[in-house]
Amino acid sequence: MLTGNAAFPSPDPTLVVLAAGCDTLDAASQAYDFNRGKADKEARDLAFTALKEMVRDLAAYVQTKCNNERDLIVSAGFDVRRAPDPLGIRPAPSNVRALVTPYAGKSELRWAGVRGRKFYAIEMTDIDPLLPNGWQPLFNTTKNRYLVEGLTSNTVYSFRITTYSAAGKSPLSDTSSAKAA
Repeated sequence: MLTGNAAFPSPDPTLVVLAAGCDTLDAASQAYDFNRGKADKEARDLAFTALKEMVRDLAAYVQTKCNNERDLIVSAGFDVRRAPDPLGIRPAPSNVRALVTPYAGKSELRWAGVRGRKFYAIEMTDIDPLLPNGWQPLFNTTKNRYLVEGLTSNTVYSFRITTYSAAGKSPLSDTSSAKAA
């Protein structure tokens, strides 16, 4: 598609060189298919690597000449990558569960993971979870589970989680409560 394409007057490498690379690879592949020798395999692999480099160089040439104009890239016979689609603010973690453990002073937290998150921020309170001033930051983690230690036995603790992503902070998750063993 570069032959006679006015937008790309002097491809580098030239189309003649590229065609010669294709012919070399074709001949090397046929020789290997017929003989199956080590030397033939090496010749085929070298021809493939050389052609791959030529195609990369040609793609770089097209990219520098087209100024990211989609139609020009397609007119040269190359595919266009899809533009990145930002995820935006991620949702709060769902299915937050505070689990009682058999170990004194410990509680396990689990929640459903959120795609595109950087980390989760866990908050905890040991008073009424409806009171906004009782919540304290507990821990930041990239995992979707956490073992809370150092709790007072027979005390009910409530937990909530926020997702942080490149776009910012999610809403708060639902609250989950459990009594420390």
